[in-house]
Amino acid sequence: MRDFLLDTQTIRYWHGSACSQHAAVMGNVAALRKLAAPLEIKPRLLASVVTLGEIEFGHRVALAPNPAAQAAYMKFVREELPESFEVSSDAATAYGELRARLFNKYAPGDKRKPKMLPEQLVNPTTAKELGIQENDLWIAAQAMAHGMVLVTNDRMTRIREVAAGMSMPLLIQNWAQPSAASIPQ
Repeated sequence: MRDFLLDTQTIRYWHGSACSQHAAVMGNVAALRKLAAPLEIKPRLLASVVTLGEIEFGHRVALAPNPAAQAAYMKFVREELPESFEVSSDAATAYGELRARLFNKYAPGDKRKPKMLPEQLVNPTTAKELGIQENDLWIAAQAMAHGMVLVTNDRMTRIREVAAGMSMPLLIQNWAQPSAASIPQ
């Protein structure tokens, strides 16, 4: 069975009963567990260390910090997603290929000069110029490198586009939509 790598929004929707997407995410978590029951395997729902970093950042820059609410949220994350998923060299390889594909397709022409030395391409173009969120690229690379399903409400249009045709598929489910959870082979 594949593991599921949940992004920051999905975790927030799952925890936040006031979010309009909460019921859909709860229903998808329940449906996934029901689908997995006959297989006698509990699906692993994981949070990338990149996602956990985004959560920590959000808590530290909150305009009106609420320590009790933040502690409750972190308790939820530790109990529902007890395993954090580290960035590995496999993810670095997938990241490099994804970013290169994005660069080759979307970088401004003046940044794609022939005969440039690799050291001249260090941070050759910004995530904004590529039309992506850098953390989304890392999380997608982790999911691809480890055959996981990325659970996100983000469109990731350009990442999906350049990932098509790679040897490692990018599998995405959007649990903010009702009845979206499935167990891919």
